[in-house]
Amino acid sequence: MDRNLSQLEDIFHPRSISIIGASTREGSFGRMFLQGLIRMGFPKVYPVHPRDKEMLGLPAYQNIKDIPYDVDLAVLMTSPRDTLNIVKDCAEKGMKGIIIFTAGFGEKGADGKEIEQEIASTARQQGIRVIGPNSLGIYCPSSKLTTLAQGLMHDITDESGVVGAFSHSGSFVDYLTYILTRKGIRFSKAVSCGNECDLSAVDFLEYFGQDKETKILISYLEGIKQGKKFFDLAREISKEKPIIIWKGGMTEPGAKAALSHTGSLAGSKQIWEAMFKQAGIISVSSFEEIVDCLYVFYSLPLPRGKRIAVVSAMGGTNVGTTDNCIEAGLEMAKLSNLTIEELTKLLPPVGTSIGNPADISVATLVAPDLYGETLKILDRDENVDMLLAITDPGRACTQSIADAAKTINKPLAVTLFALPELESAEYEFLAQQNIPVLPDAKRAVFALSKIAEYARYQKG
Repeated sequence: MDRNLSQLEDIFHPRSISIIGASTREGSFGRMFLQGLIRMGFPKVYPVHPRDKEMLGLPAYQNIKDIPYDVDLAVLMTSPRDTLNIVKDCAEKGMKGIIIFTAGFGEKGADGKEIEQEIASTARQQGIRVIGPNSLGIYCPSSKLTTLAQGLMHDITDESGVVGAFSHSGSFVDYLTYILTRKGIRFSKAVSCGNECDLSAVDFLEYFGQDKETKILISYLEGIKQGKKFFDLAREISKEKPIIIWKGGMTEPGAKAALSHTGSLAGSKQIWEAMFKQAGIISVSSFEEIVDCLYVFYSLPLPRGKRIAVVSAMGGTNVGTTDNCIEAGLEMAKLSNLTIEELTKLLPPVGTSIGNPADISVATLVAPDLYGETLKILDRDENVDMLLAITDPGRACTQSIADAAKTINKPLAVTLFALPELESAEYEFLAQQNIPVLPDAKRAVFALSKIAEYARYQKG
């Protein structure tokens, strides 16, 4: 591991942390950071405050240089005008990393950009790496460390997983980790890149590519400072690990918004699309799409191909879903003669339609186990690469699917014909069985098309 990657290891796994700008005032970020780190069980937290000697049961210090212990990582919550001097103090202290929470730098114009450059230069001279400014920070459950807002305000797991996230939007990575950890998905690490005065998305891409804990990479990006290096890294990493990216700023108004958000130059839509395709990057265009794709990649094996079989009890939905599959680049699997024979024996002649999609309609009212039995027959068909079940939310039907999933070897996604807020128990039940369950068939088809697309890329 080279020096840059070793320095990132030190940031994600610090032995001690100082909150500069800590506070005991209710509702303040300074208090929230302290409470969150204490709740997570991080071992050594040193608050810095100009007056208070004690904060939430912890000794407080007037200046970072007053702390009589080594400090690996500092979080700066100070005003922009004070930040540069405090970075100099951190350099004298011999820190390994700094997270600058404070905004109001490069995204505000040339003067702020100049201060960012001074901060980066000062830190680099001392071998310190900087995340930010304008960053919500990091989440590393194995270190019992989070500075992301949702993790600080609520209980967030310290159980590690395989997903590495890096983002130009702090709120994106904040809510993503909070929502998906509640759904059972576990992260290795996550980081809000901020304005990237020093460490950038390219550095985090390289780090996650080599990180043994990280198996899936997800990101929201607005612009890249080292486009060629990013492309070369992504092309190599994609051979082993899927990279799912939502690229913001693809339109002219979006690019202007990106400039005011993080100071990023977004670039041409055509160039990005071509680069993503050549590098094997899974491209998405919304928060929902990135969540759906992550859900599928996290839960399912890669398919052998793009031939899909659909099982549903809703005839009209079958027709529309077939359209969606074709438009997404999938193929409706041509069922073998043996499969047709087995389905003919299994399904009653009234209220069903044998084929692909398989319409088991009225029959499920009296025999909900037909979902699972139909899926098992389709799973055995060599012409089928992946499965989609569209079901009503009755427990008998979802139980049938969950039981069948235990013996099914091919990727299986499920859509409930009900909104999540109306049938939360059934969504939760399927998620607990490690079955990706989505609220809309079109969304499920999109995610399955992306896993098929990535499988084709891996095969060369």
